[in-house]
Amino acid sequence: MQSFPSSQEPMDGNSDSALARMLAQRNAELDQFAYVVSHDLRAPLRGIANLAKWIEEDLGDQVPEETASQLALLRSRVHRMDAMIQGILQYSRVGRADTQIETVDVRNLVDETIDLLAPPPEIEIRVEGNFPTLSTNLTQLEQVFLNLIGNAIKHGNGASRQIRVACREQECDYEFHVIDNGPGISPRYHERIFQIFQTLESLDKVDGAGLGLALVKKIVERQGGAVSLESDEGQGADFGFTWPKLSPDFENVGVRNGNLE
Repeated sequence: MQSFPSSQEPMDGNSDSALARMLAQRNAELDQFAYVVSHDLRAPLRGIANLAKWIEEDLGDQVPEETASQLALLRSRVHRMDAMIQGILQYSRVGRADTQIETVDVRNLVDETIDLLAPPPEIEIRVEGNFPTLSTNLTQLEQVFLNLIGNAIKHGNGASRQIRVACREQECDYEFHVIDNGPGISPRYHERIFQIFQTLESLDKVDGAGLGLALVKKIVERQGGAVSLESDEGQGADFGFTWPKLSPDFENVGVRNGNLE
C-alpha cells in the first residue's frame, strides 16, 4: 500500500515531486473514469430518446393525445438525466481541471455572458460599478456568472423584470452581486438550494438538473471566496459572491493567451 509522509516528517523536494506526480496520475485516472462512465450512461439515454422519436414517426398523425404527452414527458426526463450526468462530471472536475489563469476584463466577461444567455427583450439587465481586470481562472469565473445570471433570467416573473449585476472592491477581493426582482426565496430554503440536485420546483417544471448553484458554491469556495444570498418570498433575490484579487492557482499554473499583465 502506498504510504504518505506523516505530518511530523519533513518532506524534501523529491517527496514533493513524487506526491505531485502521484496526484497528477490520480487526477488523470479520475478523468478517464468520468469519461467512460459518461459515455456508458449517456449511450442508453440516446437510445431511449431515439426510440421515442421512432414510435412517433411510425404512428404519424395517429398518435393518441395521451401517448403524445407521455412521449414528450419521456423525452424531457431523458434530457434531464443527460443534464444531470453532465452536471456531475462538471461538479467533480472543479479544482482538478482547467486551472490555467489569464488576464480577465470582468466587465467584458459579464457583457459577453449576457449576450450568450440572450435574455428576452422584456428583461432589463443593468451592469453597475467599476469592474476589475484580474489575473484569474477565466473558465471558472465565467461559469459562476453564467449560472447566476442564467438563474435570474430563468426564475424571474412579472411584466417588469429587472436584473442588476454589481461589483464592489474590498481590501483583498471583489464582491459581486446578481440581483433580481423575481419571486424571491424563503429563508428556510437558502441552504438547500446550494446543494446538488435541489430545486424549489419539480425538475419536470424547470430546465436544468439542480446543479447550477451547487457548482457556483464549489467554484467560489475553491477560489477562496464565499457565496451569500439575501432574499425572501416576493422580495426578489440578491446572490453575492467574493472573488480574490489574486487567484490561489497563481503560482501553480501556466499562463494562457500570452503573458500576464
